[in-house]
Amino acid sequence: MSFERCDKALIDKYISETDALIKEIESSPTTVEITGTKYYVAANGSDENDGLTPETPWKTISKVNTTWLKYGDGVFFKRGDEFRTECTLETQIGVTYSAYGNGKKPRLIASVDGSGAEKWLPTEYDNIYLFDGQFTFENNVGNIIFDNGRAWGIQIQKTRQGTRHDIGRVFNGLEWFETTKGEFKDYGTLDNNLEYYNDMDAGKLYLYCKDGNPGDVFKSIEIATRKNCISLKGYFDVVIDNLDIFGAGCHGIAGGTMENVTVQYCTLKWIGGAIQGMYIFGRDHGTRLGNAVESYGNSNGFVIHHCYASQVYDCCWTVQFSKSAVMRNVKMYDNVTEYCNTGLEVWQSGGLIENMELYHNYTRFNGYGWSHQRVNKDANFFYGASALANVYKNCSVHDNINYLSQNYALLARPAGPRQYNFNHNVYIMEEGTYIGGLAQDPATSEGPWTDYEYNKENIERFQSGGFEPGSKYYICEKAPYADDMYTLYLNRK
Repeated sequence: MSFERCDKALIDKYISETDALIKEIESSPTTVEITGTKYYVAANGSDENDGLTPETPWKTISKVNTTWLKYGDGVFFKRGDEFRTECTLETQIGVTYSAYGNGKKPRLIASVDGSGAEKWLPTEYDNIYLFDGQFTFENNVGNIIFDNGRAWGIQIQKTRQGTRHDIGRVFNGLEWFETTKGEFKDYGTLDNNLEYYNDMDAGKLYLYCKDGNPGDVFKSIEIATRKNCISLKGYFDVVIDNLDIFGAGCHGIAGGTMENVTVQYCTLKWIGGAIQGMYIFGRDHGTRLGNAVESYGNSNGFVIHHCYASQVYDCCWTVQFSKSAVMRNVKMYDNVTEYCNTGLEVWQSGGLIENMELYHNYTRFNGYGWSHQRVNKDANFFYGASALANVYKNCSVHDNINYLSQNYALLARPAGPRQYNFNHNVYIMEEGTYIGGLAQDPATSEGPWTDYEYNKENIERFQSGGFEPGSKYYICEKAPYADDMYTLYLNRK
């Protein structure tokens, strides 16, 4: 078996490889071919234009959504421009969505612009400000992003018992502090920098900012609310290419049943965090959600490749369904995820998973992004919450590089590496972390769900039973680069 102590040179190697792939993704040209009509959208366009040339572009997402597009058509957003999605971009059947022109990928911004001191009103409490806008449950606030990620909000919820939901020690991008449980009287309970409370009954958003009016302290403030940036309403023969997606409080790109859908050369940042439901799953607080790219239902020919996701509340690339589903011909490859909770996820109950290949994905620093304020601190490379009742045919998870996940390498409950055919992956984990949650015998997926410490003895025992053939395991001291991963984040951003 392969289990070795890792040195800084090896981590440097994988960091360089990851950074090179990110650069390739961010600088990718537009190469999609369109058989139908091409439509163009630009920030300086007009919805009164015909949209048929770069000189006569449309302006808004609404115009794209309300125009009947034909199979084979393409919609192209101008590179270097920003498009604030006053409504979610809804795909249509057989249509490609991509970029034109030169420069950076066009940015689709799903968040609400909270910039400007005039939008933040002082309250009767020192350092607590009320935003001039309405945020009920339907559009509740998943995150607040300051100065394009220099700092972020820490959400405080009120529990069913009337206490302040405790999420422990947290980092807001600028400083550490401890949240405390205690009694929750009202928004005056906020007492740490950049904590926020969304009173969904009243539709109000309150923010604690110790340095004064947040509109004066920060140049830009984005409020990510409960919506997708792109919804796959047209669910087959769709391509989403070369778009930069930012600030969706629900999912970046998401749909239900889909067939022959490809997401490629896209970047997705600051996704998720909104409340999915109150007091569900037996919890006394709201349950938050948010994935970068998600298929929820039957899927056939669903491909995600050469995409980069950073700062995602839950999972980056996922196929899932809460009931039995058929998932065929799913591929995820050459993607990068960082500062998220989970890299790859397959989640369903009692269905068919056939011809699934997840390979050559880079996942790093899971659990160290803003999603560390999650209640379940289960950061991991792969989450396979699929039932043993599923039928697995020709599945393979191989040649992926995972390094410095905060807690787990895998959460493969209850179906384990045998069903998904894990092989030839690389793991670099810090001391005190875990191989999984895995079944008691990961080789057979039999036995109760158990956390197994990431050490030579456990890996040797599992590999002797056929666990992860050809995979390599490395272990290193805590935080090999700096005092903690947040210092690395601060140095890199």
